[in-house]
Amino acid sequence: MPRLAVYLQNLQRFGIQPGLERIVALLASVGNPHQKYPHILIGGTNGKGSTCEYVARMFAQNGRHIGLYTSPHLYQWNERIRVLPGEGLFAGTICDDELDALFDDALPHIEKVAAELGQPTEFEVLTLLALWHFERVGVDAAVLEVGLGGKWDATNAADPLVSVVTHVALDHMDRLGDTLEKIAADKVCIARPNRPFITGEWKPEVLAVFEAHCTQVGAHFKHIPLSHQNYERQNRALSIVVANEFASQLGWSQSLPDSLMDGVPGRTEKIADSPAIYIDAANNPDGAQKFVEFFHERIPTQPENVILVLGILKDKNWREMAEILVPLARTLICCQSGSPRALIAEELAEFSRNIHPHVEVIADVKLAVERARELAAASDTIVVTGSFTTIAEVPRDANYSP
Repeated sequence: MPRLAVYLQNLQRFGIQPGLERIVALLASVGNPHQKYPHILIGGTNGKGSTCEYVARMFAQNGRHIGLYTSPHLYQWNERIRVLPGEGLFAGTICDDELDALFDDALPHIEKVAAELGQPTEFEVLTLLALWHFERVGVDAAVLEVGLGGKWDATNAADPLVSVVTHVALDHMDRLGDTLEKIAADKVCIARPNRPFITGEWKPEVLAVFEAHCTQVGAHFKHIPLSHQNYERQNRALSIVVANEFASQLGWSQSLPDSLMDGVPGRTEKIADSPAIYIDAANNPDGAQKFVEFFHERIPTQPENVILVLGILKDKNWREMAEILVPLARTLICCQSGSPRALIAEELAEFSRNIHPHVEVIADVKLAVERARELAAASDTIVVTGSFTTIAEVPRDANYSP
C-alpha cells in the first residue's frame, strides 16, 4: 500500500471542508503546476466521469499525452490519477512508487499550508498531487472531474480553458441545496470569463440559471440538447462537442476515432460471463433511472432472467432508488458494503418486500454475488449496483485484481 494511502485514510476524519483557500495555497506553494498545461473541467450530477473518460480517450487516440483526474476510485487511490494513452483496465494509472515519490515531495508543502490555514482535506491533497503530477510528466493537456458541486470543490482552483456541466439532478442536497436551481447555481461556478461553458442539460429551470450566471461572469454559454438520447449516448455526444471545442481553442487538429471504446470502469461494465455480471455505480435516483434505461436498451432481457444484488448508501434517497431498481429483476439480494455510510441490508430488504415478492438478505457483498451465481442459469444476467462502494467489493473474473 502506498504511504499516501495511509495518510489519506487519516485525513478522512476531516471530511469535506468548503473553501478554496487551502488548495489555492497548496498549488501556489508548488509553483501553480496547473498553469503549465491547458485543461478541461467537467462537473454534473451524473455522467461526468464517463464524459471525462471519453474526452481523454479521444485526445489520446489523436496522439496527445493527456492527464486524467477522476473520482471516486473503485479499488486504489492511484486510479484517480492517470495519464493516457496507457494499457489495462485503468489505463495509465500512476504506480505506487511514483505516487509515494510525489507525496514525499508534496508533504512539506501540505504541512506548511496546514500550519497556516488548517489541515487540507483528502480531496485537496489528491487534487494537488494530480495537477502536479501532470506537470511533472509533461502532459499536453488534462481532463479534470469535479468532485462535488462546483463552487467550493478543490478542482475549481484550476483554470479551465473549457468548463462543462453534464446535467443537474437532485443529489447532495445537504450541501448543494434542496432545489434544482440551487444545485445548478453551485455547479455553474466552474464557468470562466471569456471561455466556453458547455452543458447537455435540457431542463428549462436549470438552463435559466446557467445562462444567467454565464452572462454575469462573461462566459460563453453553449447548450447541447441531449434529452432524447439514453444517458451513455448523451455522455458520448457531449464528449465529442467538448473535445472539438477544446481542440479549436488550442488550434489542434482533431479527428474523431472510429470508436470511443466500451468499458468505462464501474459504468454498466461487464465483468463476467455465464452468467453475465454487470456492475454499475448508480448512486442516486437519477443515476439509477438512467442505468435502468440504458440496461434495457443495451442488454434486452426480461426481469425473469435478471438477479439484482443491491447495496445503497444511507445518506442517499435510497427508497426512491429501490423503487427504480428493484423491478429490474426476478430476485433481489440486499447487501451492504463496508462503508460506514452503507444502508443496513435488512432495512433495505424490509422496504423492498413491499414492492417485490422475492427478496433475500446477504450482507456481505462477495457472498451476495456468490448467492446470485448459485441462483442464476448460465443464460441469466446478474446486476450489482447501488453505489461505488458496493461494486468495489465485487470479485472480478477479468484480468485485474484489486
